[in-house]
Amino acid sequence: MALPEGFSPFEHLQDMIRLNHNKIVRSYFSDVGDDDWVPEITSTRGALRTACTMLDSDTADMTLMRLYFLYDVLGYARSNLAVFYGSHDSVEAPVTGHPKVCFYFSQDAESVAQGKQKLDAEYSFRLVDETQSTITETKARTLATEIKNLFISARQGIVLTKSKTQYLYFHKERGYRLRIYGNTEADAVDIIQKLLQLTNTTYDQDRLTVAVPKRSNTATPETQVVYGKSTKKKQFRPTANVRFRYAYMEIPGKPIPVFLVDTTFRYGGLVAI
Repeated sequence: MALPEGFSPFEHLQDMIRLNHNKIVRSYFSDVGDDDWVPEITSTRGALRTACTMLDSDTADMTLMRLYFLYDVLGYARSNLAVFYGSHDSVEAPVTGHPKVCFYFSQDAESVAQGKQKLDAEYSFRLVDETQSTITETKARTLATEIKNLFISARQGIVLTKSKTQYLYFHKERGYRLRIYGNTEADAVDIIQKLLQLTNTTYDQDRLTVAVPKRSNTATPETQVVYGKSTKKKQFRPTANVRFRYAYMEIPGKPIPVFLVDTTFRYGGLVAI
């Protein structure tokens, strides 16, 4: 369908930014009010929310200032990152010489319930047939293309339903020690087979171990006091869909990972999505 007459790319972009940005602001400042909240500057959190909330009348400069204030000054951009403290020189690969390929999955932002933390998952294996000396960009690019074909459909990552059942698949000689928390065996085995296919390793059902805990993962978590504040305990292995986001390779002796595929477009990748 063609764009409507008089379509303004600037107005459309600004509307999309405002719509999605204000959803984040409402969630981030939900403690001061819900959708019926009225802007005010008498309280500290209220003043911050007022400053971050975008308006239809905002200029481009004002839009950028509100983005910068929330993401950089208030630190929202770092809120879901794993923070590393210490010297990078102290980090060594657990298996000398063999590159490690990692796959990151996370929950879609719109599916995260208010007040809940976004669920994620990471799986990895070693390229036991390669070393830091034999792996090349050409080989990495070939691997990236295979990952794209297996883990991406219609420019989006495939989805795995994460839950409380634990599926273990060990094949030490081929570099696999997989631990997947899934909802069904079929889902878990599908991911396992995709990971094995990347190294032409045959799936062996006898290597699969399934552990089903009796503990409920739907019960309301108890509260506890942490650092002087009452907080809810972490829910035991909740059920949620997590989507493949990116894959990267850690190479011993190379301080920066090689990103193979990235559906978030944040880190780039050797192959385009």
